Amino acid sequence: MKFLSIAVAVMFLVFAASADAVDTRGIEEVRAKKVLNDADLQVIDDFVAQAVNEVLTTRDFSSISGIRSIIVASSTSSQSDQVQYAQQFSESARNHIAAALRQADTLTSDNRGFMITTNLLMLINDLTDPGLADMVFGYIDSNNDVIRYWAVHCLTDPEMLEKLDASQRAGIVRRIISRLAPVIETSDAETLGLIVTFIGSARIPESEDLLLKIADRRIVSYADWSVKYELLDGTVLQMLTKQMLSDNPDKEAVAGRFGQLLSYVFERYIKGADVLSFAQKEQLASVLVDTERLCLNKLTGKPSAAIKTAVESGDLNALLALHNDLLGDPVKPGILPEKMNFDYGKAVDGSPLTVPLPLENPPTS
Repeated sequence: MKFLSIAVAVMFLVFAASADAVDTRGIEEVRAKKVLNDADLQVIDDFVAQAVNEVLTTRDFSSISGIRSIIVASSTSSQSDQVQYAQQFSESARNHIAAALRQADTLTSDNRGFMITTNLLMLINDLTDPGLADMVFGYIDSNNDVIRYWAVHCLTDPEMLEKLDASQRAGIVRRIISRLAPVIETSDAETLGLIVTFIGSARIPESEDLLLKIADRRIVSYADWSVKYELLDGTVLQMLTKQMLSDNPDKEAVAGRFGQLLSYVFERYIKGADVLSFAQKEQLASVLVDTERLCLNKLTGKPSAAIKTAVESGDLNALLALHNDLLGDPVKPGILPEKMNFDYGKAVDGSPLTVPLPLENPPTS
């Protein structure tokens, strides 16, 4: 997923690509060797040390993307059966990047600490080396949105996850989940998008709790009209649907989140017709149409394009009627809650709520 705020920051961080200061002659010779000796291993370590030091000490931040590219390009041997190279490069990267991050943490002036830390996290992300993951955990709860985004990006990257040893994968994924859970409440849409994608590839039961936390966060954002990047909720609803169609023992809790979040998407589109931007309405329309096709048709077992038709015709009354039929209104329960056997929580007296919480009208100022 691409988001404007992070994209702008990243453009600033990676602009241009001059990296003449990094000498690659020695490392290229070693990359071509089939068997390495101690001197070759030292060349690898010296190269990584020099390149990471360039990231740490440069005053020309426009050159850092080029340095990162050289490091990544040099991270593997050109000999497919050479394992010594990768092992030494990983060890050297772990040692020298960790030291550079510690030094960057001490820099407080001229924005250098932020710039260097972010570029080092981007380097770790590009290397997709599970051996580098440990040094990233401390940045997940950073107060800086860009640093937090790249820390989460490193730990949730599908390519890095696929490289995890099978015997260690579940334990590392659980550790990532435990660290991600506390930051959901303060993370922006960009970072939540990374976490949602990670949930899809985590493949362990604990990831469901993370999904429910994200759904709850998005529901609250809809309720107070502060939600950003509505397109994200199409993915959240699809992930909830997957859980509802699985052998999940907690389907009622999952389905309740699905119903409430979808209700708010409907209502935001309907009630915000005169106050939302064109882009916001387009995103909501896409979520509604895709959710009908990818979620509701599977959940109800009755293929339909009624939502798509109502959206394309601009018939808000028809869309409201579809909302009520599917999710319920004060007169009758909805098709989906009856079929999936869920409610929307409990009333003050403890009785089940059979209709979703209504969305208040948009703020007037």
